[in-house]
Amino acid sequence: MSEELEKERSRVTAADEKIVPLLLERMEAVAEIGWIKQREGLGVKDVGRERKVLDRVGELAGEENAEYVQEIYREIMNQACRFQERQKGEGK
Repeated sequence: MSEELEKERSRVTAADEKIVPLLLERMEAVAEIGWIKQREGLGVKDVGRERKVLDRVGELAGEENAEYVQEIYREIMNQACRFQERQKGEGK
């Protein structure tokens, strides 16, 4: 493996070490939001909120990368909904 490839892979690893804790922090907030939605009798999915998130992250990513970042966030939000659905059966 080339030194250049190894260097770039190290950058990815370093980014992952920052991303995972942030994803865990996001999931903690998602859990709390799920409990609040349950108490307030709201559904898990909020299409309007999802659209706002996708628009915001698209702007943050810039025109060149918006499509890719938005697709990643679609999956993040799908998993958040899945998590909240599972949470419904657990009660708090």
